[in-house]
Parts: sequence; C-alpha cells; structure tokens
Amino acid sequence: MTKLETKNITFIAIMAALGNVLSFLTTQLVPLAPNIPIGPISVSLALDISHLSTFIAALFGGPLVGGITGAIGGLVAAFEFGFSKGNMVTGIGLPLGKAMTGFAAGILFNRYKLQSLIASVGLTVTSYVPEAILTIVLFRFLLPSLMGLPIGIATLIGAQIIVKAFFEMIILGIILLIIIRNQGFAGYLQNNSR
Repeated sequence: MTKLETKNITFIAIMAALGNVLSFLTTQLVPLAPNIPIGPISVSLALDISHLSTFIAALFGGPLVGGITGAIGGLVAAFEFGFSKGNMVTGIGLPLGKAMTGFAAGILFNRYKLQSLIASVGLTVTSYVPEAILTIVLFRFLLPSLMGLPIGIATLIGAQIIVKAFFEMIILGIILLIIIRNQGFAGYLQNNSR
C-alpha cells in the first residue's frame, strides 16, 4: 500500500489512541523506577505496552499504517519520558523509534506468518531491533553531548530501557498471538483496516 485511504486513516487514529491509552495506563500503574534526577534531566522507567496497538496496526494495515500508528501512539510516552522530564532527545526520539518498530513489524508480518508462539515472539522482538539501535544512538551519543550527561550513565540508562523493552516485546508477542487466534476479533480488524 503506497497511499492511505479514509479507512486506513480511521484505523490509524483508533489504534494510535489505543496505544496512547495503553501507554498512559501502564506507565502510571507499573512504574519500575521512580523519577531520578540526573544532572539537567530526570529519568524514570516503567512498563509500556503501547506497541500492542502498533503491532495490531502493522499486522492488519502493513508497514505504513504500523509506522504512523507507532509514531502517533508514542506521543504519551514522549511526553512522560521526554518532554515532561526536560529531555528533548527522548521526547523526539520515542515517537521516531516507535514508528521504526511499526514499520519493521509491518514488513515482517507481511512476509512471515504468526502461526506459533515462537514465530509471534520472534517477530515482535525482531521488529523492535531498529528502535533498540536508535535508543543506543540516542543514549550513547546524543544525550551525553546535548544534555551533558556522563556517557557511562547515559549508556547504562539506555541499556536498561532496551532490556525492559525486549521483555515487553516477548509479552506483546504472546498477546498478539492470542488476538489473532480469536477469529471473530481478527476478522473484525481485517475488515476495518484495509
């Protein structure tokens, strides 16, 4: 698909809204580390399952729909972990990374079938790799130079985020498989996404 139709735009809006709601609920209900002030910024870590909507959008709408959904569905996380903490790097980087995951997922889901637990988890984890690389770049190179954080601390924070995210991808792969095995729900999504 090279252009978006009204049906696609509506599907993106619904899935992005769901992503932001999931992000808000999980980050508020499952904080893993409190706000820790480090120099000019504060850092926090929380469970964020907003990529569930990104993966659903990518599965039923393809790479473009998955990428746009990831970017828009990442706005709450961008505010929570970036802009509200005085961190412009992650504020801008989070939606970009989530878009990369959605786009990669759309490509992988179109190419491979999500028929088993191993396939589902493997594809969700693999879809996250471009975002993980972006996270490394942001925390290893940009954050220290732009925000004045020591490289070692910034790299450690980035590594914790990536480990947490890979754990989230495993959980989301399991949930995604459950969703697509529900033929009624999967059929509804299929009919309303393309």
